[in-house]
Amino acid sequence: MKKDQVPGTNFIIFQDEDEFKYTTDSLILSSFVKRGRRALDLGCGNGILSLRLADRFLEIHSVDINKIVLGNFRESLKENKLEDKIKILEKDIFDLKEVYETNYFDSIVFNPPYYDYENIKFETIPAKHFFDIEKSLYIINYLLKNSGNLYIVYPTYRLAELIYKINLAGLRVKHIINIHGNLHKDPKNSIVIARKQGNFGNDFRDFYIRQGEDYTDEMKRVYRNEVIL
Repeated sequence: MKKDQVPGTNFIIFQDEDEFKYTTDSLILSSFVKRGRRALDLGCGNGILSLRLADRFLEIHSVDINKIVLGNFRESLKENKLEDKIKILEKDIFDLKEVYETNYFDSIVFNPPYYDYENIKFETIPAKHFFDIEKSLYIINYLLKNSGNLYIVYPTYRLAELIYKINLAGLRVKHIINIHGNLHKDPKNSIVIARKQGNFGNDFRDFYIRQGEDYTDEMKRVYRNEVIL
């Protein structure tokens, strides 16, 4: 198990080389999350999003079904003395109605599996689990407070599908941020911010990680763990 510093914080994160490790997309996603009272980190993995958001919320609930990464995350919480602020729950996302009442969270952050469950070839990914993004969005709508926000990162080539399913679930897209590696690359992933009981209409923008060999000013803000939007 590897011990690393969480960028832009004084916190430590433990990561297993053979399990999920956080990506740049997770860091960027966290920098678009506004402050609030109570947040839910869905599919939290090793807890990178929860740790990055720890100083912005009074209470964070972190949910996953992977025992190994949650074990690492618990070690991180002990190391950082955050056990009272961040609550870990080993639970399937689709069973959360059994745990929480509706309108419970101000914000939900979500970096979901990117499998196309409608066309998936299970024989090619035996270690991967089946995931239904549409069903998860209905759970999110149930859990969010009125005017609460969902922050989700998803492949750009599936953006139209995601927006359609967000609308089906009763949420409304407010911001779309396309993430580019540099000024000359097409985006691979996009951040979507959707609101419960919001109006139609959204802002659209591009986010660039590098300009030439250097990080862009916005990416430097991400590494400082600043709120961008």
